[in-house]
Amino acid sequence: MKRYLIGIPLVMALLFATNCKNNGSAQVEEIDTDTIIVDADQYVRFETTQGNFTIKLYRETPLHRHNMVRMARKGFYDGQLFFGVQKGFKIQCGDIKSKTAKPGQEIGIDEKDDTIASEINPWKFYHKRGAVGQASTSQFTCSTSQQFYIITGKKSKPTTLETQEKTINKRYRKAVKDSLTRPHSDEVRAWQKKKENKKINNLNDQLNKETDAIMQKRPTFSYSKKQTDQYLNDGGAPTLDGLYTVFGEISEGLDIVEKISNVPIDGRYRPTTDVRIIKAYVLEDTPAN
Repeated sequence: MKRYLIGIPLVMALLFATNCKNNGSAQVEEIDTDTIIVDADQYVRFETTQGNFTIKLYRETPLHRHNMVRMARKGFYDGQLFFGVQKGFKIQCGDIKSKTAKPGQEIGIDEKDDTIASEINPWKFYHKRGAVGQASTSQFTCSTSQQFYIITGKKSKPTTLETQEKTINKRYRKAVKDSLTRPHSDEVRAWQKKKENKKINNLNDQLNKETDAIMQKRPTFSYSKKQTDQYLNDGGAPTLDGLYTVFGEISEGLDIVEKISNVPIDGRYRPTTDVRIIKAYVLEDTPAN
């Protein structure tokens, strides 16, 4: 069984970008006998027992956007409970077993290994207040297809952002070096058995030089003025940046999200009185009145 947790303080910046232009009609691609729109934002409305909110799904994260659209169309979220409710941090849902969960039963454990490739880009999509991200047990590389979270967050301190910038860049460098080291794994193991430490040290020095050369050609991560202002004045969860995919934001009903985040909870962050999703649907599927 796997528990999808949000909040482990490890960060690595992975870039993902799409360059799609809308020439008057949306480009589409057939996936899983469904249609994914690759060059437009989409919106999903969630009706809950505490009120309604709407999520804007970014066009630049098509894998995660399509996943939520597909799940909503299948009725996957309908009847689910919120769990992982932490005031001043986030609310979470997406466990299909929560639909029939008994009072006090632990929620948020999932045995389904259905994942999505990460679409992480902290330069553009970050954990500001109202951000929507996808949970994961394998940070940096993939997300679960089921559980997502919405950030409420607290106001950050400048020192927190400075530390986070260093952490992201450190993890980014480590990812580059790891990719260079991987092809040498067999010979390193052989050297270790023979205790040929000099060869290991020489290779390490060589890989450090190669890593530094690559990093010099790539942009160093730092928060923009807009990001900094939002974290300092509005709040969020910057320690998650570069770790999980942010693929949307609350476009309407952030007060409802805040309301849910303030309900009484038990020791496992589950509301003591169930907060349930009544229905989730894609706005474009709803006929205009």
